[in-house]
Amino acid sequence: MSDKINKINKELKVFINESSFISTKCRNKLLKIFCEVFSVDLDIGNYLNVDLSFTEDFNIMYRDDIYKTDIKSVAELEEKYDLFRERASSLIDKKDISFTKKSDSNNIINLLVLLIMLLFIIFLIYLVVGAFFSGDYFNCIWILLIVIPSFMPNFKSSFIDRINQAKNYLKRKIKK
Repeated sequence: MSDKINKINKELKVFINESSFISTKCRNKLLKIFCEVFSVDLDIGNYLNVDLSFTEDFNIMYRDDIYKTDIKSVAELEEKYDLFRERASSLIDKKDISFTKKSDSNNIINLLVLLIMLLFIIFLIYLVVGAFFSGDYFNCIWILLIVIPSFMPNFKSSFIDRINQAKNYLKRKIKK
């Protein structure tokens, strides 16, 4: 009897750890599912650590508090736990983090930012050249010495890093 409860407690710990890895919101949703399935009212807060387990008398221990349940046998506990496991697995599978998709979206955003930076450079060059040829040397010097350095202190290094990141991303995509 205690072997089955220990197995369930270990699986509960795994579910909580996986959902906590995804996000606190996902962990709280998992705890809400647990509350619905086992008909208990747990204090679901944004706690750093959440310990959830079943005791030998089928009660629930949550953060060192005991919550009474109406479960009378191991078979009833297993039946409710199977329902919880199905719902928890579908929640975690749905919320599972895909690092490749996130990386691809970040790289696409990088390409867009790089394009905007290029358009901004072209615009500034247009302003400087236009001011120079119109004879407005004061605005030409003001743009070159005041505007550009104040708005873009790390522009060159950021621009070069973004170009390298975009180049690597495009090489990976072309190889596939």
